[in-house]
Amino acid sequence: WLKKKFVLETHWCVTLDRVPEALYPEIAANPAQRREWVELYAADEITGDLTNGNAAWTNPPTVDFLKANPYLVVDTRHFDRRFTERLLEAISDAGPLDDQTDGLLVHGENFQALSLLQMRYRGQVKSIYADPPYNTDSSSILYKNDLKDSSWLSLMHDRVSLAKTLLSREGILCCAIDDEEAWRLRALLQRVFDKEIGVAPVRSTPIGRRSVGKLSPTHEYALFYGSKNATPGPLMKTAKEQQRYPLSDERGRYAWRNLLRTGTGDRRVDRPTLYYPLFVDDHDVMRVPRMEWDKQKAEYEVLENPRENEIAVWPIREQDGKVVEKRWEHGWDRVCAEIDEYRVQRNGDSTGAQDISIHFIQRMDPSSNPKTWWGDPKYASSNHGAMVMKELFSENPFDFPKSVPLIEDCIRASGGGEPDAHVVDFFAGSGVTGHAVVNLNREDGGKRRYVLVEMGPHFDTIILPRMKKVVHSPNWKQGKPVSRRGLSHTIKYVRLESYEDTMDSLDVALAADRRATLLAANPKLATDYRLRYALTAETSGGASLPGGEFTDPFAYTMSVVRDGAPRVVPIDLPETFNYLIGLRVTSRRRIDGVLAVTGTDAEGRRCLILWRRLRETDNATLDGWFGSYRERFDGPLDRIYVNGDHTLNAMRPPCASWTATTIEPLFRELMFAEVEW
Repeated sequence: WLKKKFVLETHWCVTLDRVPEALYPEIAANPAQRREWVELYAADEITGDLTNGNAAWTNPPTVDFLKANPYLVVDTRHFDRRFTERLLEAISDAGPLDDQTDGLLVHGENFQALSLLQMRYRGQVKSIYADPPYNTDSSSILYKNDLKDSSWLSLMHDRVSLAKTLLSREGILCCAIDDEEAWRLRALLQRVFDKEIGVAPVRSTPIGRRSVGKLSPTHEYALFYGSKNATPGPLMKTAKEQQRYPLSDERGRYAWRNLLRTGTGDRRVDRPTLYYPLFVDDHDVMRVPRMEWDKQKAEYEVLENPRENEIAVWPIREQDGKVVEKRWEHGWDRVCAEIDEYRVQRNGDSTGAQDISIHFIQRMDPSSNPKTWWGDPKYASSNHGAMVMKELFSENPFDFPKSVPLIEDCIRASGGGEPDAHVVDFFAGSGVTGHAVVNLNREDGGKRRYVLVEMGPHFDTIILPRMKKVVHSPNWKQGKPVSRRGLSHTIKYVRLESYEDTMDSLDVALAADRRATLLAANPKLATDYRLRYALTAETSGGASLPGGEFTDPFAYTMSVVRDGAPRVVPIDLPETFNYLIGLRVTSRRRIDGVLAVTGTDAEGRRCLILWRRLRETDNATLDGWFGSYRERFDGPLDRIYVNGDHTLNAMRPPCASWTATTIEPLFRELMFAEVEW
């Protein structure tokens, strides 16, 4: 169960604007890709006009049509390996591959996925959103949804503990839950995290919720937890709040506010540092005189007098026939720094200080700290969430999808408002978190990246199509795009080996009759034997427990059961190894039969990883290859990894500091390394 799981397959979804035009003819000729464009984007309804250079849809489409539609998404699953390699080489030429990857979708059980992703994302994630099973009988997700309380808490503890290690020092986890398990989950999160940042009831609708003999539930909860350094991010003000606190007045000017603090409790004694004079001349030009703070008197000592054409204006007003010493809104240091944002106003032709008022530009921040009640109607998932799904797919194929605006605000509040944040959702559901991240990037031009984990079949029928759609267009109706104002985007999606796959692929070396004889003679040792011996020595030759050399890393397979029948499936060893060492991939290129991957590992070491077929590229051939191509890899190296025994260390020049290491022993060690929580 704790063994890291293999990546079984890796595919890429790339908008056409990032694909080299040399590949366009091959893409246009691919019937599977064309069918997907018609199904997802109604591409066959695109007509030629002045906006797209009269490039209308044809079957097959022309290269000009592809150029005119840069936000059609190419999925490498429709192409052979060589096409994918050429595409990734081209993307690598444009910049670091991981930096250009906007989203990662993981099809697999979330505990296994979080285990594999540890080295790659540890300490890098600003925002985690989790919408786990509520442990009620109303949800249709694949996780068992009516567990005993202790079993449900165990499920949540393991996953939340793994997720916590991904968070940065300022990162925050936001977890959705309802009353069924809210108090238990809150107690669990208080034990796992350093600080409870807040709990917000969130408006919801009672559809599908238990209410027999109870009040009808119209709320859920958003629980926010993080480290001692974590603080919630601001939310955008509602339309009502923005009307109350505008950025400008009705004429498009900034709103102005009186510098004089009003109110009954605003006397000088309350805040003496805000009691000082401002000098105003005959032309209504204001300046701040030189002053020093007198600690003994707890007041400012004014070091100069007004000039001949100036008058001193103090925060003094007459109220009910009495002169009252009040205070300014801002301290003198702020007024000095922002002097151009203050204006003088007189009552008619008056010259007295009491008839002069000073105003400042009211620059209202359009955002604000989250409140503890999230009652906006747009948060109700069964309304807004279902409506969005119907617009995307012409029907709602998912029960109780979350509202996109709700998840946008959860991401903002939990640190994902920063334009370069990593956002993770390990109960991805309908993929709404990825949708929300794309929306936020559209809104502010950010470069947020997302990781979504889901194990159900709706990964292929809902999440993946949804992400392809929202990248292509922000607006949809009845499953068709209203506009084609897309977003340049790259998504990588991977499928992981399951625990059941691991068990199905075990290959026991000891003969069955011999094993039965031994166990019959020692029945008390049977359980201990199976756990301590059968799953180590006797099964070590199985594909799921890697041992020996990877003689052909591009043809490594394992036998699993699919639909009740054994089936051989391929394993992506290079991609699996990247995650095991936490590699941030810079480039991926196949050069003369050798796959060369460069990047930086979790320890910050600059790595070159070489994968070869041992029968085609023996040690002598590899040495010649390295001598010919070593200059193609930018900068100095710290570590070189190679599958199979090798002699590369003998080629290390005296000035180099790198060490060449064989992949296989490290691969097995990392697959079974214990994850630190």
